[in-house]
Amino acid sequence: MNNYFRFSSKSVLLAVALVVLGSCKDAWDSHYSFKETESKYPVAKIAETLGDISGFDKFITVLSTTRMVDKNGTPLNMSYLDLLYEDQFLTVWAPSNSSVPDSLWTKYMAKNKTRLQHKEVGEQFIQNHIARFKHSVGEGSNEKIYMLNGKAYTSKNDGIAGQPYHSTDRNIRCSNGVLHCIDGYLDYLPSLYEYITTAPAYKEIFGDWFKSFTIEELDPSRSVAQGFNDLGEMVYIDSVMIESNMLMSRYGRIHTEDSTFAIVLPTPELWATVYDEIKERYVYAENNLNNDSLQQYYTRTTMMADMFYNINPKVQRYMPDSVFSTRYSQAENRREGLPFHIFSHPYDKTSGLFGSAVDSVECSNGIIYFIDKWPFADTLTYLRQIKLEAETYQNLSGLILRSQTVQRVDTTTLDNPIQVMRIAGDGVSNWTGKIYISDNLKGKYSVKMVMAPNTVSEMPNYIHPTISYQMPNGKVTDLIDSSVTESVEYRPGKYRVTKIPFYAINKLDRLDTIDLGIVDLPYCNYDMNQAKLSITLTSGVNEKNSEKYSSEIWLDCIILDPVR
Repeated sequence: MNNYFRFSSKSVLLAVALVVLGSCKDAWDSHYSFKETESKYPVAKIAETLGDISGFDKFITVLSTTRMVDKNGTPLNMSYLDLLYEDQFLTVWAPSNSSVPDSLWTKYMAKNKTRLQHKEVGEQFIQNHIARFKHSVGEGSNEKIYMLNGKAYTSKNDGIAGQPYHSTDRNIRCSNGVLHCIDGYLDYLPSLYEYITTAPAYKEIFGDWFKSFTIEELDPSRSVAQGFNDLGEMVYIDSVMIESNMLMSRYGRIHTEDSTFAIVLPTPELWATVYDEIKERYVYAENNLNNDSLQQYYTRTTMMADMFYNINPKVQRYMPDSVFSTRYSQAENRREGLPFHIFSHPYDKTSGLFGSAVDSVECSNGIIYFIDKWPFADTLTYLRQIKLEAETYQNLSGLILRSQTVQRVDTTTLDNPIQVMRIAGDGVSNWTGKIYISDNLKGKYSVKMVMAPNTVSEMPNYIHPTISYQMPNGKVTDLIDSSVTESVEYRPGKYRVTKIPFYAINKLDRLDTIDLGIVDLPYCNYDMNQAKLSITLTSGVNEKNSEKYSSEIWLDCIILDPVR
């Protein structure tokens, strides 16, 4: 009875361990079969076979003194050597005694490891030399191997990741897998994701925050499917779990080993300086429950906008003359006519994004370049122009709205015909309509309104634009006191300058950009559901001046240019 309970306990631990490694014990089909080969060693468990080979006993010591851990990092009552006695089909690359520096062996073979040391030695050394399934080598071998810790190495006939196979002891058939002996060891390199989330210099300033968005998800391409259950769901007999992160879906899968990325990382000192500057633009109103979290999130994601690059030549169509970050959008650049997320001559030693780095570090799936000068233009990242195209605005209550394509202005044919919104009152000359503008940051903006001439009536406009902001207490505050505006009126056959209180007049021979002034917005309203900033347009046309002015305006767009 005692033996039964000991066996059951070990089986439960093995099941837990295999879940930790992204796999579960089950019946193995022909996928795991091993073709008969000649071997000088009797067919036995990997752990037993490894013990019969001289010059590899230090690795056995590490295996026996390092306990497997659960997902919370708690050591289990089961060593990695126990794993190599089980039926789970594995391939092991055993490093020779002479290949690993003595300082590392001392660290790895310590008998009284701490909880953290069990985790680190297991993930960074032992799992770095073990893979699932059968991986034999032979003439013409060229296979990408994914180890238990997710690291990828290329195995060829003569070695793996540049570490040579032992002249005779490789492709050793075992009852639960394959054993290769190598005259070297696989040096663990962190992934880009692991580096930025664990490096002491960056862990606190944004690494822990970045990691908080991480979840685990199934990787179907590397899992072994058994079939569908009664509910039509795919069932896996070997489930490989990978980490997924909401931020990585935006900036690039920097945790995977199947792509090559570069990260441009500010030094901690530069990060602190730029962070303090940018966060002043993301000050949300106090009545927003998450105002501090929103400020932190958008400040950091703004700084990260052009930190990440997939440097695969097939992806970087502009290499080597220029490089674009993972936020690049061809459609956006074509639409705006600006070089968003593109950087010329990245490897130039003087001014290049990568070439002028003060230091760099190699990771398992890319490289990190450290910079001490901020290379990203504010106007191409967060201090962007806000442009509201009038034809997209359809909810001016009580007014008549009609979309119009303008191909000519007076006698000039426009290179690019524009869409405008014709706005008029419903039988009322002095109509009023309010336009709301979203996604503003805190700070100053120069506000402009672009109008096209009314080519139907050929009459100028007479309107009063005011700019308002709804404060947290609900009160609406006028931001510009435009008591008198000097405007230029263009009418067929004559030209004059006039001072018109409160009103701007539309020109008749060109697109008219009316400068409404500079506003200082008290709060950020970026990515909020309800706009706080509004422009009210009031027609000044009445019975007395209706023969002189048109009450219908042709609005092209409203522009807010950030002011530094």
